[in-house]
Amino acid sequence: MTAAQTSAMRPVVVGAGWSGLACAISLVLRGHRPLVLDAAPHAGGRARSFTHALGSAPVELDNGQHLLLGGYRATLDLMQTVGVDCTSAFTRSPFALTYPDGWRLAAADLPAPLHLAAALLGARGPTLAERWSLTRWSLRHARSGWRYHAADGPAAALFAGEPAGLVRRLWRPLCLAALNVELEDASAHILLNVLRDSLGARARDSALLVPRIGLSRLFPEAAIAWLTAHGAEVRLHSTVTALEVGDSGAGHALCVRGERLAAGSIVLALPADRAADLLANVNAALEPASQMLRAVRFAPIATVYLRYAAGTRLTYPVLTLQDDPRQGHHGQWAFDRGARDPAMDGIVSVVISGEGPYRALDRDALGQTIALQLRSALGLPAPLGYTAITEKHATIVPAPGLRRPDAVLPVAGLYLAGDAADSPYPSTIEGSVRSGIAAAAAIGPP
Repeated sequence: MTAAQTSAMRPVVVGAGWSGLACAISLVLRGHRPLVLDAAPHAGGRARSFTHALGSAPVELDNGQHLLLGGYRATLDLMQTVGVDCTSAFTRSPFALTYPDGWRLAAADLPAPLHLAAALLGARGPTLAERWSLTRWSLRHARSGWRYHAADGPAAALFAGEPAGLVRRLWRPLCLAALNVELEDASAHILLNVLRDSLGARARDSALLVPRIGLSRLFPEAAIAWLTAHGAEVRLHSTVTALEVGDSGAGHALCVRGERLAAGSIVLALPADRAADLLANVNAALEPASQMLRAVRFAPIATVYLRYAAGTRLTYPVLTLQDDPRQGHHGQWAFDRGARDPAMDGIVSVVISGEGPYRALDRDALGQTIALQLRSALGLPAPLGYTAITEKHATIVPAPGLRRPDAVLPVAGLYLAGDAADSPYPSTIEGSVRSGIAAAAAIGPP
């Protein structure tokens, strides 16, 4: 076999986000030497870092505040594969919802299901009726295996008849954090899958993992170094403009800035709309997949970073905020970045998930509004500086009955990964990583 033939038969992964990188690493572990292409000048997709002036000094910021859970086994295993020390990269703490007014529900570091039982016993704020309701609800769904036996419907239906205060303080924030949409817009099946693998699993699986370092250093940079050292090739600034699909799974190619690149197989680890564009008008068998992807909707996430005087601390490293857009209170979560990283001393990040009236505000107005909310809720002074970052297509909308194409497309040698591929999980880092690994498994060995 000639070198040219070997190169032509290699798999090509389009997209160097977490899913594409996971796919490429898994391919290397199976004996391939893949080529990874990405249009951006940096890897990491929607979970990466950049340097930005905040107040009087530049600082490394993430393009969104991402939380991981202890149950994200595929992600943590992959990080260890590429040499990331997960013990030092994260701060691990038991799952907790803590509000500025003292309401708190925190899981204990005990074997399941004792971690949740202890959380109920030690909770501050929930009434006896709310605690009993939460106990019954959890036991009922644990006995059913966290399955929704009816046809998929809005996640709000899971909590019909539950105390309104508990829905507002617990279930709605969890849905926004995990699925990035309101309970009424979320799939009951997908939310139960998340709860099964977190709160319904071991105490260790429900633990919150907050990165101590920027997202780019957390995985993408280490992944690229590992891939390069193991014979893979990564090309950034490389926009794929078209696909050429051969007959019977042979003769695939991609067009990249006027260059034609042959490929043994192609994985599109891209957002649904971008994957739809590349699949359109390529092969009649791919049209249903392209149309299905065009029907996928997206939801935004906004992150506001605020710099305060050195030494400024929140009462807890992570606080849940009661949002009320009517009062200009849009923030839902506040993170004390300096509590875990001395280089971020005095920096607080506030997250807003999903659609909302905040979208009508420009960056400066949103920063000012969040600063006023933190002053009202936490008593913080005016910040020394702030900036707002909105990812308009941060996640897909995991609507009831959501349909996405299978990872294995109906033309041999073509695959999907990332949010574009069918998955029982929402747009989380773990879901992205798992889909990348699944696409590599479908390709198999050389």
